[in-house]
Amino acid sequence: MHVRSLVVTVLLLTLPTLLLAQQRKIYLDPDDEFSSYFSAALQKKKVPVTITTDPAQADFTAQFQVKDKNGSVVKGLLASLGAGNYDNRSFSTVVMTIVNAKTKDVTFSYTCKKTSQYMDDSSGLASSVAECLAKHWKDNLH
Repeated sequence: MHVRSLVVTVLLLTLPTLLLAQQRKIYLDPDDEFSSYFSAALQKKKVPVTITTDPAQADFTAQFQVKDKNGSVVKGLLASLGAGNYDNRSFSTVVMTIVNAKTKDVTFSYTCKKTSQYMDDSSGLASSVAECLAKHWKDNLH
């Protein structure tokens, strides 16, 4: 009876360590401005990966191509007068490519475009795009 409870106790104590050891790691380039938004989005969306600062330890790397278009105050005011809502026609599009760090194969790619209808806040727009990308990667992560 004591051996059985000892085995259960050992399993319960080592299970979190085993689960963490199996969690995959992603390297995000610290020089890429969008990486900080994506890092926060991975945590917010609870994507089961660990962010590493060492590319040699990574299972994945993320590459981003960002295209932003700042809106126009004039267009925003005209939209407000015509349709009753402020839409300055700004948007952010990001193409994300997830690459297997060992094989260099592309394992996932997704494009997310968000428009800003009610605000002229580029950091809020970038966060929204990053969360979109994190959500879709999480849904496809095997």
